[in-house]
Amino acid sequence: MPKVPVRWKPLAAGFGAFLTFLNGCSSSDTDAALVSRASFPERFASSWCQTVAPCCEPEHVVFDLETCRSHAREFATTLLESGIDAGKSYGPSAGTNCLSRLERALQNCELEAASSACASIFVGDSPNGTPCENGSECTSGYCALGEVGLSGVCAEASFRAPRHGELGEACVGSCGVPGSFQCPTSLLPNAAGVVTYCYAEDGFYCAFDPDALPALSCQRYAALGAPCGNADVRCSPGTFCADGACVPQRASGPCENTPEQCDAHSYCDPNQQCQPKQPNGAACFSGETCTSSSCSSDGRSEGVCDSGSSLLSRACSGSP
Repeated sequence: MPKVPVRWKPLAAGFGAFLTFLNGCSSSDTDAALVSRASFPERFASSWCQTVAPCCEPEHVVFDLETCRSHAREFATTLLESGIDAGKSYGPSAGTNCLSRLERALQNCELEAASSACASIFVGDSPNGTPCENGSECTSGYCALGEVGLSGVCAEASFRAPRHGELGEACVGSCGVPGSFQCPTSLLPNAAGVVTYCYAEDGFYCAFDPDALPALSCQRYAALGAPCGNADVRCSPGTFCADGACVPQRASGPCENTPEQCDAHSYCDPNQQCQPKQPNGAACFSGETCTSSSCSSDGRSEGVCDSGSSLLSRACSGSP
C-alpha cells in the first residue's frame, strides 16, 4: 500500500520513549510500569487512536476520538479473549512491546504493520537465551531468529534502525522492489544482532547461499541478459528469468503461472495473461490488480480500487 502523506508530531509520552525510560529503571519499577492485562484494552485504544489521528486529516477521512477509542477497546478485548480460548497467557512485557511496535508503525501511517503489531501478546515460559521458533514460546514474547531464519533464541525486544547491506554482508531481509512492501524504518535484530537489509536500489537482495556464507547474505541481482536459472540467482527488478537468461518483464502476453513475468504496471490475471493494473474506482478482489495496490474488497465480495482509503477509514474508526 502506498505510504499515506502525514503531518506527524510525536506523542508527549510515546511508548518508544517509554521503553527507553524503562531501561534505566529498577526491576520493581519496570514491573510496575509494564502494561497489565486489565489495562491493555484501554492502553491499546489510547495508543492506537492518538497515533492514527494525524494519518486521517490529510486524506480527509473522518476521525472521531471517542468512536475510535470505543472500537479499538473492543478489538483489544476480543484479542485477549482469543488467547484465553487458545489456552495462552497474556505477557505484560509482550503487551508493552506490541504497543511500541504499533506506535512506530502508525507514526509513518504504516497501517498493515500496525494492524499486526499485537499478534504476539501471548507468551510461554521460556526465558531469554532459550531456543525458540516463535515469540509465543518466550516470556518476553520475542524470538530472535537465527542467521538462516530457521530457529532462534528468546530475547528482549529492542528496536534499531536498519542498515543498508553491502555485497556478502549478513542480512535479515530484502526490500525496495517496486510493488513490494515498504522498507522498514525500524526492526528487531536477529539472534546475531543483525539489522541489515539488502536494498534493491543498491542492487542487492537477501539470499541464502551455502556455498558463499553459512547465513543469509546480500547478493547482487543478475542484470538484463545475464545467465539465470540457478535457484541462488535472482534477476534484477524489471526483469525475469526465461530460457536461462534475464529478460525484460512484459506489460501484456502470457504469464504462465509466473506472475513476475508481468511488469510493475501489470498483473497476471486468472487466464494467465498480463493485464494493465486498474485505476481507482475499477472493480477488484485484491490490491495486486490495482495501480494503487489497494482494493476495498474483503476477498470474498467485489470491491473497488482505491488509494488506501478503505483501510485508512477502518484504522481511523479504531478497527485494526
